[in-house]
Amino acid sequence: MANARPMRVAVALAAMLAAVPAWAANPCEEGREQTGLALAAREGGLEIAAVDPDSAAAESGIRTGDALVQVNAMLPRSCADYARAVRDARDGRKALLVLVRRGEGTVPLALAATTWQRAVATAPPPPPLEAPSVRALTATPAPDPVEARASLDDLVRDLRALMPGDRPPGQLADYSHRLLRLHRQLEALAARHTAPPAAVDGLRTVLRYFDAAEVAWAADESVREHERRPRHLPSSEGQAAPFFADSDAAATIEEFPFLRATVSHDPRPGLVGESSGLWRPVQARGLLWSRGGE
Repeated sequence: MANARPMRVAVALAAMLAAVPAWAANPCEEGREQTGLALAAREGGLEIAAVDPDSAAAESGIRTGDALVQVNAMLPRSCADYARAVRDARDGRKALLVLVRRGEGTVPLALAATTWQRAVATAPPPPPLEAPSVRALTATPAPDPVEARASLDDLVRDLRALMPGDRPPGQLADYSHRLLRLHRQLEALAARHTAPPAAVDGLRTVLRYFDAAEVAWAADESVREHERRPRHLPSSEGQAAPFFADSDAAATIEEFPFLRATVSHDPRPGLVGESSGLWRPVQARGLLWSRGGE
């Protein structure tokens, strides 16, 4: 009888652990309650392992077996990369854009920043009472969003407008919002098959440069907040920022080798006190905009 109470506690703990979803701590299923996605490693990257029915991913048309090619401004090479990008979006209350490749095209999953503030419903709410006039209005199909009507010329013009040139670059939040809209417009254009595939692929490449510039900009903003520098004082190209070997900055530098010119110190995780490297994100951002606009 002396061992009865510990045994009951052990059984209760086992039952509690069994009640936790299997994907709760799995980096391949980070944010699954919002996205409806589960990933799996494959040769050269990641692929979609499962799509939950009635989820945002299912509504976007993502299927099991699609190859994951982008999460916001990074190319995930592992489930840990994917989980970090989703957590960054959730913790920062930012929009999330997931791109998967199927054949020669891509399929986007775009979640607004409000996604992270919405609780997962446990039961569908009862339908609201509607007057006949309201029912008639809701039965009328909504017009196509602006993203679905953008032409190739519209995208090229908006891309050029996104580059600040000689004027101050503005705010990172506005840049991120416009960049996400360009991604949606490009994928909608590709789905309509009204533009040459080579032109669409070329614009995708340009957007990768602009995505990487967003990573560099965010690194500079992080240093600015840490040092409490006023926003009206622009950062210099020589301003250094730390980065770690497993960070988005390191992945961006690896993807664009010409950014090695902005690195003054490489991260060396094996030595105490040498865990972080240094790069110049404002200079990197300018190089990416310049190369992307060529």
